[in-house]
Amino acid sequence: MTMFYAGQLLCGGFQGTSVTPQAYHLIVEHRVSTMILSRKNAVSVEQMSKLIRDLQYIAMTQGRYRHPLMFAIDEEGGMSNALFDPDFLTQYPCAMGLAATGDPKLVYEILKAVAIELKKIGFSIILGPVLDVVTKFSHQLVGVRSFGTTIEDVTKYGRMCAKGLQDGGLFTVGKHFPGIGNAAVDSLLELPMIGDSLDQVRHFNVRPFANLIEEGLLDGVSAAGCGVPNISPDETHACLSPIVLNQLLREELKFDGLILSECLEMETLYHSFGLEQGVILALNAGCDLVMVCHDWELQNQAIESIKKAIINFPSDTLLSSFRRIEKLQERLPSWSEIFPEGELSAKQPPTLFKYEFPEQWEEHQKLSSLAYKKSITMVRDFSGALPISNYLTSSEERDSILLLTPFIDPTYPCETVDKSNGRLHKGEEVFQKFGEFLSDHPIRKTKPYNVLHTTYTANGLTQLHESLIEQSKVVIVVTSEASRHMHQIGVVKYVSLLCGANPASLNRNFTKGAPPASTKPLIIVATQSPYDFFYNKTIGSAYLCCYDYTNNAFSKLTEVLMGDYEPEGCVPGEKKFLLRIKAEQPNKTNNTPRRRWLVDELDWHRDGESITKLFRSNFDRRNSKIDYEDSKFYKRLSGLLATTKRTQKSFVVRNSSLNIVLGFILTYVAEVQGVKSGRIIMLLVDKSKRYQNIGKSLHSRAMKYFKEANCSQVYLGSCGLPLIHLDDISSAATSFFTSVGWNIERSAKRYIMVLDQWDDAPEITDDNCIFDKNADKIIARDLLTHETVGTVTTFTSDSQLSKYFPFIDSICNGKGVIGGLIWFTGDSRVKHGVVSSAITYFGSSVDAIMTIESDHSLQQLGFREWAWYYDYYGKRDV
Repeated sequence: MTMFYAGQLLCGGFQGTSVTPQAYHLIVEHRVSTMILSRKNAVSVEQMSKLIRDLQYIAMTQGRYRHPLMFAIDEEGGMSNALFDPDFLTQYPCAMGLAATGDPKLVYEILKAVAIELKKIGFSIILGPVLDVVTKFSHQLVGVRSFGTTIEDVTKYGRMCAKGLQDGGLFTVGKHFPGIGNAAVDSLLELPMIGDSLDQVRHFNVRPFANLIEEGLLDGVSAAGCGVPNISPDETHACLSPIVLNQLLREELKFDGLILSECLEMETLYHSFGLEQGVILALNAGCDLVMVCHDWELQNQAIESIKKAIINFPSDTLLSSFRRIEKLQERLPSWSEIFPEGELSAKQPPTLFKYEFPEQWEEHQKLSSLAYKKSITMVRDFSGALPISNYLTSSEERDSILLLTPFIDPTYPCETVDKSNGRLHKGEEVFQKFGEFLSDHPIRKTKPYNVLHTTYTANGLTQLHESLIEQSKVVIVVTSEASRHMHQIGVVKYVSLLCGANPASLNRNFTKGAPPASTKPLIIVATQSPYDFFYNKTIGSAYLCCYDYTNNAFSKLTEVLMGDYEPEGCVPGEKKFLLRIKAEQPNKTNNTPRRRWLVDELDWHRDGESITKLFRSNFDRRNSKIDYEDSKFYKRLSGLLATTKRTQKSFVVRNSSLNIVLGFILTYVAEVQGVKSGRIIMLLVDKSKRYQNIGKSLHSRAMKYFKEANCSQVYLGSCGLPLIHLDDISSAATSFFTSVGWNIERSAKRYIMVLDQWDDAPEITDDNCIFDKNADKIIARDLLTHETVGTVTTFTSDSQLSKYFPFIDSICNGKGVIGGLIWFTGDSRVKHGVVSSAITYFGSSVDAIMTIESDHSLQQLGFREWAWYYDYYGKRDV
């Protein structure tokens, strides 16, 4: 007959990194079945492995256990690890970081690797996976420990996590039942509270638990230490509620595995019932194993309570708990497997004990690197601020990158930090390695730069901070759980103001015709919750998440910032950053925007200043040939729109209360030989308002206008006139236009050529042609037939025609322009002759020749390519 002991129903813990009298007492006197080891027991993998081995030896020799002890650990990845040892234990991202990779198979491989290493140390139980579904703004209690904000994500990745842990040899204990992802801490009780009813919990909180239980992936379930007032109003904690455990978990979900209580030393429970009553209530509610982690005296009280429960409870109540525990114990390695050579091998002196790496160690390091690489998430980068290496010059003068980080109490040993200079305060060392990674990046060899690293506190920014921001080329601000530390939000907003142009000065400078101060790129990095600035789309040039602040995360984050690779991660439950997604196939069945915006006709007098701000803040000036800071560009654009107002219409979506344009679309209707065609010249939406259907609303109104104007076809692009900008459309724009029914098919390239030096090139004429020269064109005629064989348009930046080229001042400073080059024969001498005649007409004072096709033969005359563009990117019937 099997004999059971009260200690089998206790999960105990102790303070110390070696065997203590308390640990000895729990094993020899109380014969506990399970011990939980945490950070208070951990120094290193080798020390932890030696400690477990010593405790097992005591159980075998002094306690005469039939089965080895079960050792449990919290090892969730990221910052939520009980044991950190980078030299002997592989570090992986947290649950949300793993889900951000979007790779369930990788999650399985990683958790299998975690189990292999923990089992090698001596653990048999892992308190995981975390199956809480967090809500976006009430996730502080669980946060990145959860796989995400949807039942689907938590189930999908929780499933792969549990499979990996089981296949690696560990018992899984899903937590925190019935799900505390939407719990809030009551300020009076200082206790997490779930306000949901039992029916709400059934249909949301417990669904991931139910799914994994049905698939047999949970060996145990950890009951939550939180209040459930709308389910069991008389119970302080879920782990004491018969409705939550016996009714919901056992009867409804058919779970017959181990149920582990929360630690019963919690202050609220201790003061409400006392430890002894708490043990009785937990066992009565359905817990098989009660946890008392710290206090020796309270552990003794718990054992006495269990003994009384054995006497007073119905005989089959606790018998089921004993059998569930023993069922797990029977799956443990045997004593002969733990100590192959018997007691003598177990009694090796400490100096002879040496931990050995698992065979898969190198493979595990590669998995870790891949996981961190795939988890780094770009939430937004509407202005193309990344990589920051683009802002660094190759000159001898050193540019500066400013890194601003908060004070954070380290949650794991920062052994790599050098404190010998005595200048670091507690909390500063957490991000020191991040600064070192930025400083040591290989690109520094070709682009010298300095990294200025300083911290910020709840006291805000000092004058020194402001000075450093002003001196730097790029500013990186790190946040960590900003919703808990509200001062971080205020600091980031102020830094954003210092990095951008002051709105008041912008208006004043525009009135005077002077360009505003350029915007300094501000990169915001959330090191834990991805929701710090998830919805604050107007703050920062780019926003990234790395889910923890380990050195592993900072190493990969640095590579992303410097442009070594594209970020692949996605916040679980959210849409992936759209500018990094390949264009989807157009949906030709329904192009109607889901959200409709009020679209007005463009009025430059009313909207011009706001549109100017949009140009300056939304175009990537680094790769553009046009100077969007030049007030002449906007003056010419204004003139073009004003003179065509009666015959042409363009449209805007605006915030009429603040007189701010959120987006606009420039259109043009041309008529050739009685046939009208429409042109979408430009569509621009404020970067903070993108992906909200503003663009679709503008596009829909423009297409309606073309139909009203009796256009037979619509072109996407300028088709030569008017030329607003020369940049090729981005992948994001391609994705947008395909989504509203366009098939992107670019026309042949056109070029704008500039004349370097006319004197060094021969003047080429054609003896078979005569050239008529007048104020606006050069015409080449056949000498015999007098038929026109070629023509060019000639004008200057002061002429009326120049209004169709608002960017002209970027390349032409009052000199002549040759445009609209057409020749009707295949003889290149006609082309060269008509161009030469135009240059002669201008007296060599010519800067540009426009709308040239791909033939570069004009280089013989001294021209070089300045920019290229497409006439159009697609065309469609109205």
